[in-house]
Amino acid sequence: MSQLKRQVSSLTEALSKMTTNKAKGGSSSSADCQTEGCDRPIDWYCRYCKGFICTRCSKKPCGDEAQHQSEDFEEMYELCTNKYKEYLDGKNSAVSGLTQQQKKLQEELASDIKRMSDVTPEQLASPEIIKITADLPRKQKLLQDISKQLKEAEAFQSVDIKSMSQQEFITVFDKLDFDGYVFAVTDLDRITLGEKCEVISDKKCYDLDVIPSGQILIGKKDGFDICDKNGKVLRSVKVNGFSITTVQYYKSKIYTLAKDYTKDSKKRKVMVFEMPNYTESASWSLPDFGYISMLAVNNDKVYVVDCDAKKVKVYSLTGKQISDFSHSGFIDPIYMSSCPPDGVLVTDWQTGLVYKINCMNDQLAWEFKVNEPRGVFCDKLGNIWVWARKSKELVLRSSDGKQTKSFSHPELLKTGVDFITGFSMSEGELWLAAYSKGVMRIEMNVAPAK
Repeated sequence: MSQLKRQVSSLTEALSKMTTNKAKGGSSSSADCQTEGCDRPIDWYCRYCKGFICTRCSKKPCGDEAQHQSEDFEEMYELCTNKYKEYLDGKNSAVSGLTQQQKKLQEELASDIKRMSDVTPEQLASPEIIKITADLPRKQKLLQDISKQLKEAEAFQSVDIKSMSQQEFITVFDKLDFDGYVFAVTDLDRITLGEKCEVISDKKCYDLDVIPSGQILIGKKDGFDICDKNGKVLRSVKVNGFSITTVQYYKSKIYTLAKDYTKDSKKRKVMVFEMPNYTESASWSLPDFGYISMLAVNNDKVYVVDCDAKKVKVYSLTGKQISDFSHSGFIDPIYMSSCPPDGVLVTDWQTGLVYKINCMNDQLAWEFKVNEPRGVFCDKLGNIWVWARKSKELVLRSSDGKQTKSFSHPELLKTGVDFITGFSMSEGELWLAAYSKGVMRIEMNVAPAK
């Protein structure tokens, strides 16, 4: 059973128990503050502890003495509802396309199997039969992938939001296949960066990501490292002769873009590693390119920049090319990042634009201007971080696109940083892959809502 199916099942069971308890005359009310001993109405939802609290209790600390990250309860419900509908529309649109692909594949497989059943011994070595035989495993695997996606979409669509209270819906929304991304718009004035910039490693680094255990993946020459939250290397995965210019965790696998660094070589490939042993499970070749380039994974698809062709190539998780994403404005698309729950980001430093591709339909969702953008990242508040190389600033764009803010960080600039090629976020700290200057981190603070 898929992860999403298990989540839906467990949540449905929990909500069923909740309904049963209410029918038996349970004392708790969905409109009451969840702080023990408090029965005042709910005013706020805490993004940190996931609790529903009143105004007075919002002034108290969370369980670990941190301040509540409070959002207005009614506004949070409205935002969650709108985002859920938007995401569901995308799922419904994707289901139509997936159903057509499924039907076509089923017909092709039926035809191939029938053709094989009619083959004589003399025909087994013919080019036609050899091709059919070689292609059967790929088609069967693709059909399995499509069927899995359709089951996940069916599970998502089966959630009955009309029967839920506002409180229950926010709880469900926050767990349903969004990896913790609840897009309440944050006032960017509440976000500040600490004064200190800590250099974790001075070795050349291309990209980084955080896995669910909290460990940090760092892409570098000849492979990638798995580090603890303080940057101590716990394990290294060797990929001799290649620089790992992208490293991304996705559904218990590590997806990497590997660039051959031998002299005059432009060879690139995608390499996939299975957790927890980090054994290589898949790889496929990419169009040549002689410099840094990146990929991003979302919605069970791998997006890779094809820089010379000014395109983004779209692959299945097993390496079958699905389509190309083209844009008339592309000149030099290079840097990429996932933008959960439904997109990937691309920056084009020549045009000075950051693009979001909607992974549900592989269409352009939006674009915005940044002065020579390089590395890009979407944090768990839905905000977009971009390194503006020309102005040497960290540019922050709100999840709704209505706010922007720039940070010129003196301690970061003292390191001599020129390129920031990758970002990630761990326990309130912004991690930076600063290319030749190594790995750095800066504390990020989000002040409570007023």
